[in-house]
Amino acid sequence: MFLKIKNLLFTQTAKDSAIVLSATLINVVAGGLFFIFVPRILGPADYGLFSVVILTTFALAAFANFGIDTGILRFFKAADSRTNQILKLALEAYLVIGIAIFIAGIFLSSLLANFLGQEVLEPLFRIAFSGLILILLTDFFVATLQARKQFLKASIVHVSSNIVRLSILFVAAYFFTVNLHFLTILFFAVYIISIIIGKGFVSFDFLSAKNHRLQIKSFFGFNFWIAASLAISSIPIDNYLLLMFAGATVTGIYAAPYKILTSLDQFAGNFSRVLAPRFVSFNTNSQAKEFVKKTIPIVLFICFGILMTVFAANPIINLLLGAQYTDSVLIFQIIAISYIFYFGNTIPVSLIIYYFGQSRTVFLITLMVKTVWAIFSFILIPIYQATGAALAHVIAAVVSLSLFTAYAVWRLQKK
Repeated sequence: MFLKIKNLLFTQTAKDSAIVLSATLINVVAGGLFFIFVPRILGPADYGLFSVVILTTFALAAFANFGIDTGILRFFKAADSRTNQILKLALEAYLVIGIAIFIAGIFLSSLLANFLGQEVLEPLFRIAFSGLILILLTDFFVATLQARKQFLKASIVHVSSNIVRLSILFVAAYFFTVNLHFLTILFFAVYIISIIIGKGFVSFDFLSAKNHRLQIKSFFGFNFWIAASLAISSIPIDNYLLLMFAGATVTGIYAAPYKILTSLDQFAGNFSRVLAPRFVSFNTNSQAKEFVKKTIPIVLFICFGILMTVFAANPIINLLLGAQYTDSVLIFQIIAISYIFYFGNTIPVSLIIYYFGQSRTVFLITLMVKTVWAIFSFILIPIYQATGAALAHVIAAVVSLSLFTAYAVWRLQKK
């Protein structure tokens, strides 16, 4: 038994996972502290507006990303001559898409603010859309480093912006009054730091690659379905419905604990990228199955850790958010339960994307899951408000794990 545990701990996957987990924890502390102090500074109402801006921008970023970072991980092979072509194509695509979204965002800001019935959001959306290209370039450097299995460097790129953001917030809050506009500018502007550090880690030799556009069909044919999956997954239907049916204050009560837990999204994504190079390299089902067996204990350990936060919700909310967010305790507990199921998805989803290469299947299952989520959100939010939104998440999470796992098992038996 001891030997099995020792062998598990000293696998390369476990070592890479430890690096990712450690870096993610640092990132969670830096990013989490920002989202702990911001609700206290703004109060539930203004924080509800801030949350809608951030979530909307990340939904748009997921669409603008077009699954390019996942494509880099899927097609990157160190000894393959096409690798530099893929990297050059990816960088060009990020720049073109980012600039196009920036221009479109100038006009979309007013329409979206009016749709939500909150005209105060218009200038905030414009600030956010202006910073979207910085998010995309950060994604490029992180994905490139992860594809090269340089997980520590990739983590540094991620962590740096959060540390700088938090530091500026502390200094600014000490010397003058911090408002909603300042925080929105700060949130996006610090991605410049990540880009500078990423450029220091990644050589631009790939720009000399010729005929890189020959890879457009295969690269974007795979990426399209990933982009569609990310886009529909990122639409903050819950926040929109809460804002319209319950107002900004209830949205803030829901968004604050939810934002604390979304750090798990980041870790799940990074953990999936640890798995990606391994799954891409496998040629047989037996290799994939053996690797899955080694990975399951890691996932179960993390899921157990998430479960513990359910029982510690009351002190967590009181410590991190304060007395004005007492109503967020139940929301935190329900959403934490949903993340146990969502994190369990990392293995089957990674199998489907990186081993089977079935990006379209991921989209179809994601579409079914998000349809379930949307239906229950429309039913539960008008009645139970924030609690209804959290319950809809749990239902969708159970459906998600069930469908992805069933398909992965079926394909492993079939292939």
